[in-house]
Amino acid sequence: MTFLRDLVSLRSSLENPATPITSAAIGDLFDAGPTAAGVSVTEKSALSIIAFFRGVQIIAQAVAGAPLHAYMRSDNSRTDLPTSLRFEDPNPYTSFEFWETFTAHQVTWGKGLAYKHRNHAGEVVALTGIHPSRVKIDVVKGERARALGVPHFLVFTVDGTDVFTSRDILHIPGLSLDGVTGVSPIQAVRESLGTTLSAERAAASFLGKGLMLSGALETDAALEQEQADALKRRWNALYGGASRAGDVAILDRGAKFRSLTMPLADAQFLETRKHQTTEVARLLGLPGWMLNDQEKSTSWGTGMEQQFTAWVILGLRPYLQRFEQRLTRELMPKGQKAEFSVEGLLRGDAKTRAAFYASGIVNGWLVPNEARVKENLPPVEWGDVPYRPHTTSGTDPLADPTPDTGAPA
Repeated sequence: MTFLRDLVSLRSSLENPATPITSAAIGDLFDAGPTAAGVSVTEKSALSIIAFFRGVQIIAQAVAGAPLHAYMRSDNSRTDLPTSLRFEDPNPYTSFEFWETFTAHQVTWGKGLAYKHRNHAGEVVALTGIHPSRVKIDVVKGERARALGVPHFLVFTVDGTDVFTSRDILHIPGLSLDGVTGVSPIQAVRESLGTTLSAERAAASFLGKGLMLSGALETDAALEQEQADALKRRWNALYGGASRAGDVAILDRGAKFRSLTMPLADAQFLETRKHQTTEVARLLGLPGWMLNDQEKSTSWGTGMEQQFTAWVILGLRPYLQRFEQRLTRELMPKGQKAEFSVEGLLRGDAKTRAAFYASGIVNGWLVPNEARVKENLPPVEWGDVPYRPHTTSGTDPLADPTPDTGAPA
């Protein structure tokens, strides 16, 4: 009870009631003021950039689609175990939906948060996601931390009223500068994203104002409004429509047609939009082709499969390792470890997998049943016996042995 009273007292000292919570104060706290491009960049507004939204979706769905396993190691053996974590109960969403949302928060806010549900034995049996905007995180040091035998601990204030510690809140920070709280990628590169948002809004405003003119008719004579309207109707009637594309116009009385090149069709504008997609791919650690940027698709690896494999290892795997280590530390029973399986993402084609399994079986580090499990095939009786390579050089150990009858070849 004393510890809980300390937490309540601590929250009062951290949140001074005499200080008004204004929009300006919140803006200063999260650095959410306008960028140099004149727009404010937030986690929500950044998702209005189509390349950014798609990039976050790709990462979140890839993590959510990786099966979560529990296992134990003893000596040189590994034992796979059923995980006790639930997501469907008490939550209204599935395991896939939980990890998709949790990862999206990790990518956009630089942290993922969830409430830990425990059973009567104190074991964590379920997780419920919490939106980062609802949580204020404070680092507690000094006497209170030393009393618990730690250099510091975290206090989570949810919705401004409920106070929790790490016993009840799963907090997985992303890239951190202080080793405690994660940095929001969006706020870290807000000027770059602000430029992209500004360009998107400028294009939308341009289209909304109906300024997409293909050309202008010019005459030497001054025209009344009725004459100008009549000339426009006559021009459209004679030369408008797809069926008259490429037709030849005949002009008289000094009339001239001047084609107008609009900014949205300019090569420079299109190049700017491509550059924005490249910048988003660079921010999210995605190969460009995943965001439909095909121009440099061969600059990373020799083909799509190699590029995808490199992304799984360098881009996706760090998210999974961050989650695995925190789940193992805070949620799993002692001796158990959490692991996301990415083998399904790295399967390769049938020929590549067959060569991989053959190499493993021939060299003794894989048995047939292990290969069959990876291919979702049932085990066979003889499949758990390691292969012993032949000692006779020049023979193929996987070749079908043919009895030597002594007959001439």
